[in-house]
Amino acid sequence: MHTAQVIPPVTAGEVLDDSTDRMTRELVDDKLMEWLERGLDIEVLRRTNRAGYKAGALKEGLQRLQDFDFVAIFDADFKPDSAFLAQEISLNYHCKCEQYAHFSSGTFFNFNGTAGVWRVRTIMDIGGWNSRTTVEDMDLSLRAYLAGWKGMYLRDVTCLNELPASFFAYRKQQHRWTCGPVQLWRKAAVDIWASSLPLHSKLDLILCYFGIWKVATHWVSMGFFCGLVPLSVFTPEVSVPLWALVHIPVLVTLTTVAFTPRGWMHCIHYVLFENAMGLVRLGAVIAGKSC
Repeated sequence: MHTAQVIPPVTAGEVLDDSTDRMTRELVDDKLMEWLERGLDIEVLRRTNRAGYKAGALKEGLQRLQDFDFVAIFDADFKPDSAFLAQEISLNYHCKCEQYAHFSSGTFFNFNGTAGVWRVRTIMDIGGWNSRTTVEDMDLSLRAYLAGWKGMYLRDVTCLNELPASFFAYRKQQHRWTCGPVQLWRKAAVDIWASSLPLHSKLDLILCYFGIWKVATHWVSMGFFCGLVPLSVFTPEVSVPLWALVHIPVLVTLTTVAFTPRGWMHCIHYVLFENAMGLVRLGAVIAGKSC
């Protein structure tokens, strides 16, 4: 309910609570009463079923907000400051290097599901939220892009968020984030090809954005770092060129930590951890292609 502090007097707020935990519901209700006493227009939306999960909750929540021009979306683990809405009308924040690069080049970049503002008319024009994949945010962003809407990325506006509290939670998050784009690639490829985008933009989306970045990179990463490199260490007959074994991995690591505060302190742990996560992500790719 920290998000309530960003709500100006002329707007409304919703808490989409699909939880079944009694303590969580009581905490939400207590905070709701606190903000209602301060005069804010906030309500809790609880569904009798959880159809569509997050996408389903967002779809129902949007029905009450159709008379507004914009809707700001925050996950429960995000903590915007009171000046948030005064600073931006944009699509999202984190993945600073990746998202800003796509925005600057005019290519597709996706809303990451939280800490961003959407024009209500945009969501309604493209058919609203869809629960066909585990990445309803990327699905919505892609349909908006195909319909001709343009997103903005404001790199100087930030929003604090809570990281997964355990490795198990992080692993589930990464599995969902990896599996979802593969699902979307399978289900939206025909729509991309049938859109009015220029041919080079269609090819960039289908082959580069989804095919290479969201699928092929996980196969290459797993096969190289968790297969070929260990094999070359324990089997002298297998030789990997120095540029492939050292230069490219070091370059990738340096370009990653350069956009992360104090990243230099954790770069070695990052590489080892990401290599271990390769198995999880590859499993998610396979799961995404089969469902």
